[in-house]
Amino acid sequence: MHKIFSMRTIHGIITVINLPIVLMVYAIQPFVKLRFGYFSANRIGHFALDLGYEIAQNKNKNKNEINLYYLQGDVSNSQLAIIAKRELNVSQYYRYFVYAYMALGLDKNILLPNRYKSESVGSRDITGTTYYSQYNISLLDQENVISESYMKKHGWTHGEKFICINVRDNAFFDELEVSRHSYRNTDIDTYEEAVNYLLSLGYWIVRMGKKVEKPFKIKHSRLIDYGSDPNRSDLLDIWFCKNCYFFISTGTGVDSVAIMFKKQIVFVNHLPLVHIHSWVDSITVPKRLFWDNGKELSLKEHLDNAYVDTRQYKKNKINIIDLSPDEIKSVVQEMVMRLNGSILTIKQNQEQKLFWEILEHHDSYGIHHNVRNPNALFGISFLKRNPDFLS
Repeated sequence: MHKIFSMRTIHGIITVINLPIVLMVYAIQPFVKLRFGYFSANRIGHFALDLGYEIAQNKNKNKNEINLYYLQGDVSNSQLAIIAKRELNVSQYYRYFVYAYMALGLDKNILLPNRYKSESVGSRDITGTTYYSQYNISLLDQENVISESYMKKHGWTHGEKFICINVRDNAFFDELEVSRHSYRNTDIDTYEEAVNYLLSLGYWIVRMGKKVEKPFKIKHSRLIDYGSDPNRSDLLDIWFCKNCYFFISTGTGVDSVAIMFKKQIVFVNHLPLVHIHSWVDSITVPKRLFWDNGKELSLKEHLDNAYVDTRQYKKNKINIIDLSPDEIKSVVQEMVMRLNGSILTIKQNQEQKLFWEILEHHDSYGIHHNVRNPNALFGISFLKRNPDFLS
């Protein structure tokens, strides 16, 4: 307690020392926009999306604008912190200027992370800043060498395509079944058909995750169960996301790094559907929702019942059913076909148009979306199996 008190005292003194500087900075705002802000670095998902947003925004800012940031909280991924310092003006000392702004009641002048800039849940790009920006985030040659050496130890050859898969399970936050976010968890075993399909095509598979409940049952020379590997590292987490052919995810955590690098993503078992990543080159399919009478929820009903708490689904008598192994495989096949040049039929295009029309006319659209990547699609196979979904 004494140590905490001492650190707070030190922070307070340094903040007071910087008050005159902050007043000077505020006075020159009409001529030079010098602004201070921060990133919430304790969750990799928000950290990555907010970082990508600021990198994109800084590419388009005026020359007389200077933005300075610090990293707030425990850093979830040290390599992301390194990238932040390379791409932007980041220093922990800048926090004292933010504290000074707050002490002077100038909170509105602080650069907030994107996750706090709107009513939307999470760090969503509702302005199209990352979608429209042509930014490129590189890794150093030495970082690439270190990462590739890990792959080569497993038999991988430079140039061979690999696909990342990240499945949120019961090990995430050590949550119990009754916990608030358990509706987002799925069983890695149900992804075996999709993984075997990809392996049969000659792709490598990298199973991601900082915490995983159990290893893959599949044993294959081109499958790396990286999530359960004690040799995993923050650098490899980022390198995999940047260099994968595409990413398969249930919509959590590290997939946000792949989004930051503008990778194609297959979102499976994704709930709530209203949070579909409309600005991302992606294919999305949700878990299936059923009323107690056995009737499946339509798209409109999904949007009306967009809960982020398992107990809310139970309270409203909605049963959550995970996608079957075959359903997961089908949507993965869609991404493979798309990357191989397959185009939608007239009927499939009409279904996509109807899906987005229903979403765009829902009250939630302006909060969570506003910008749509034309390559953000809803699962064709899901619609084929559920013909009444868009009714």
